[in-house]
Amino acid sequence: MKKQSLMAFLLLCAALCVCACGKKPKDNEIDYYKKVGSYDDPDDSLYQASDKDLELIGEVTPGEKKDPTATPTPTPIPEYVIVIDPGHGGSQVGSSYDGREEKKLNLQRATLLKNYLETHYDHITVYMTRTTDEGLSKDLTEDLRKRVEFAAEKHADILVSLHLNASDNHKKNGATVCISKQPNIHDNSEKLATCILSRLATLGIKNNGPLLRDSNDTKDENGVPVDYYAICRHGAANNVIAVIVESCHMDNATDIEFIKTEAALSAMAEQEAIGIMEFLTKYYVRQ
Repeated sequence: MKKQSLMAFLLLCAALCVCACGKKPKDNEIDYYKKVGSYDDPDDSLYQASDKDLELIGEVTPGEKKDPTATPTPTPIPEYVIVIDPGHGGSQVGSSYDGREEKKLNLQRATLLKNYLETHYDHITVYMTRTTDEGLSKDLTEDLRKRVEFAAEKHADILVSLHLNASDNHKKNGATVCISKQPNIHDNSEKLATCILSRLATLGIKNNGPLLRDSNDTKDENGVPVDYYAICRHGAANNVIAVIVESCHMDNATDIEFIKTEAALSAMAEQEAIGIMEFLTKYYVRQ
């Protein structure tokens, strides 16, 4: 009897090996997302033993049939609303260097990002806060507030404000993402920042990490300094995950390679899109 059980066990192991070796590789990230709405790897299917195998190892008695496993109900694929905010616009130029203006590059990249998201992913809706060279208000304070209010009105899951950095000595380089410290959006904001920065790093852009900054002159009702950056501050107030992506330094000799051509901007937009969707499908927790 022991010899028969051992032989059955060896037969089952061999069948498992054949099944595993014959497994097809999974599709690439985007195709896989389109099928299941998530970047998580599927659970490896266990080898399903035949009735004969089960008889040999004593799982069922001879002549008994094992009930087939019921087909699981498919999990609905969630819908996501994404708002892309091209920073600045109109009289608000932002940084400028070597004949390039940040406001124009932000709008160009935002358009590429929106197009990439809509072309490669299902179950999403993408809006832009501006589609022309105009801000939302001539008053900067009101302009920034309206950008976040626009996202709140659209019931956005996230607001991604696109920017480019610069420094006085033109020596600084790399990307950073400004995030809120407020508990209602901090954790999600930090994870979103990490995903985007990791994808930009695949292009060779230095990862300077997420950035938290307190206001110097504004405090909440408890006397605690609020977020310095208005987009993050208003995002927390409206319960919208709002981050500012400073994708690289437009005045740096190394970083300029990432923005000086249409192809370079497209590559940046592509990686930012993948980072956004990675966050939404793997780490996002709706509040």
